[in-house]
Amino acid sequence: MDMQRLLTYENARAPGCWREVAPDILVLPFWPPDFCRELVAAAELLDEFQPYAPDVTNNAAPGQELRINRLSPRFAEHFEAHFQECVAPVLRVHWWPLNLGKTRMPFVLRYSADTQASLDPHHDAAMVSLALPLNDAYEGGHLTFPRQHWDSRDVGVGHIIAFPSRVTHVHWVTPVTAGTRYAMTCWLAEPNAQPDDGIIP
Repeated sequence: MDMQRLLTYENARAPGCWREVAPDILVLPFWPPDFCRELVAAAELLDEFQPYAPDVTNNAAPGQELRINRLSPRFAEHFEAHFQECVAPVLRVHWWPLNLGKTRMPFVLRYSADTQASLDPHHDAAMVSLALPLNDAYEGGHLTFPRQHWDSRDVGVGHIIAFPSRVTHVHWVTPVTAGTRYAMTCWLAEPNAQPDDGIIP
């Protein structure tokens, strides 16, 4: 694991173009696969995956997760700068006249048959949601959108999946049947919200 690479964000930007893969579901290149591997290794070394307490209390599809600022606040700041430069402009154009709120702290999710294999159907408490596959050495574990008749099985490691968070885009993760699935999730708050877990307070 190269923690220095995460801290400096060295060679962390993936080339390519965004595309709409299903109604109002966008896929955008973000990190190269080798950078994703470094992030997974760092998250496993820290080994603090656990359900977010408010999700458990509210029965709101809790997962085994780790906020990225636990790895390094500096890494979280690099993520925010990268997101604002490369992803936010696309979202503003595609969902014009979208007014984005603050970026809530992203978190790495871990799914495996012996811990938590899947995630129940739900909507997110956000304006726009982002999901990013961090590996592909597993079976099952597809992010699935029934209304859009689409799932994530063909999305490459390091690509962001962006979608509206509310009623039109209910989603779930099918059971992981072999291996361990890692993915990162990030939410964009409503423009008038002041989330207590924002990357930028």
